Amino acid sequence: MLQELTIQNLALIEKLQLHFHTGFTTLTGETGAGKSILLDALGLSLGERADSSLVRHNTPRADVTAQFNIDALPFVQKWLTEHELDDEQDCFLRRTITPEGRSKAYINSRPVPASQLKALGNLLIDIHGQHEHQSLLSSNKQLELLDAYAVHDKLVSQCKIHYQNWQTLQQQLKTQLENQAEQQNKQALLQFQVAEFNEIQPNQDEFKTLSEEQTQLSHAKEIQQACQTAYDAIEGDSGAAEKLNQAIQALETIADYTPDLQNNLTQLNSALIEAQEAASDIQQHASQSDLDPQRLNEIEERLSQLFGLAKKYTIEPDELVDKHQKLQQELDSLAQSEASLEQLKQAIESAWQSFEKQAQKLHTSRIKSADKLSKVVTQCMQTLGMPNGKFEVQLSSLEPPSSSGLDKVAFYVTANQGQPLQPLAKVASGGELSRISLAIQVATAEVASLPTLIFDEVDVGIGGGIAEVVGKKMQQLGQHKQILSITHLAQVASHGNCHLRIEKQSKNRQTYTQVIELDQTQRIEELARMMGGLTVTEQTLNLAKEMLENAQKTT
Repeated sequence: MLQELTIQNLALIEKLQLHFHTGFTTLTGETGAGKSILLDALGLSLGERADSSLVRHNTPRADVTAQFNIDALPFVQKWLTEHELDDEQDCFLRRTITPEGRSKAYINSRPVPASQLKALGNLLIDIHGQHEHQSLLSSNKQLELLDAYAVHDKLVSQCKIHYQNWQTLQQQLKTQLENQAEQQNKQALLQFQVAEFNEIQPNQDEFKTLSEEQTQLSHAKEIQQACQTAYDAIEGDSGAAEKLNQAIQALETIADYTPDLQNNLTQLNSALIEAQEAASDIQQHASQSDLDPQRLNEIEERLSQLFGLAKKYTIEPDELVDKHQKLQQELDSLAQSEASLEQLKQAIESAWQSFEKQAQKLHTSRIKSADKLSKVVTQCMQTLGMPNGKFEVQLSSLEPPSSSGLDKVAFYVTANQGQPLQPLAKVASGGELSRISLAIQVATAEVASLPTLIFDEVDVGIGGGIAEVVGKKMQQLGQHKQILSITHLAQVASHGNCHLRIEKQSKNRQTYTQVIELDQTQRIEELARMMGGLTVTEQTLNLAKEMLENAQKTT
């Protein structure tokens, strides 16, 4: 619940510290005394848009702090823990704003974005404004009120999640279909390119191997001649082998006399063996280097194919195999994309079925709650001066569906006996609409999870005995929640467990707004003022005293 509101330098408020109680608190005062400023201040602390014009003249900043007791609010405690803001036993929401429009927000003394302040504020307070009935004519607002009354937030959330999943998949399908023509053109090109490569079928290291073979074949005669010359120089008459033999034989004749030459003799024998082996290899190579014009022609044709393909794709011939593989992979990927298109269509169908199933659960819950809300509001209307009034929540199919499900909600009403139910906007006069709006707000407030509800002059256009009924209604709500009501009606104010009066004072040519918690005598005087206008008579005071005593008997 809201425990305290501290305001500094906001509009006509220089410094104000308000303490709030449990139950039903009424706030009254002359027109222009500053009741709306209190709501503006509270709105700032709850993360509403900051208006720099609210900063008091000639002050550096406006500062508003709201203190809440959250002992009985586990969902608020959980939110603070999840956002690592659970540093205090109570919960403090603070907002500052400068004349230049710079705004800062704090939760438990820690700086936060205003959006985070608003998210937490939405868990603590609900404000019902005096112009609520204007938005009540909107189908979306009517759906929102029904869902609030049904208290099926989880169903609404799950329906939204399934809808968004379905929408996301549909968008993916749309994108793929838009790109399909381009992909088909690309696929046709890839098929043609892969076919070219498949026809030539380049192999790994093929170009290098063929180039080497081509070089040998094109120089076969030169190779044979050179090999023959080398062979003759080694094994021919007066060749190297013969010369080495002669040297070996010469040294062997003196080996017994010259041991020091033994190493040289060994070296010569090794050289002879190596020379003879080399000659044998050269002779064999020469025999393999036959002239083969046909093979040479085949190789040159093959190399021409490889060269032509490489030139067409502006790559080196030894990169052909990698290019072939890459083209094939791209083609395979596009083929898989076509398969994924079918899978995506199946996923969309599955997502729609999941959404439809969840939306049907939500629809069932809405039907049930619509019947209950219709009865509660009808009963409330009849106690608010429309004895023959009837209210009914009707659901119809929404086309196309939305994240809120498959339902379109419409409020139907009749205020007079014998008149058929018609849409709310068509049958309700201004006064009737105010009372119907109040009936709906009271009905939905009874099931709201929020601990604090504020009614801002929602009783405009109501008077007499009906106003007394409104006061009793709010008094009843105050038994379960913290209720604050800004009102001009004495009949409503008299039912408050606590009564705050907002008033203006002038001092040193400055105007100030202050708030006073009234005792019993002061309450009687304030109620008399509200009933009697400028002149408060003894009779009016007695009537106010009687009104207060009767109202307190019902608490």
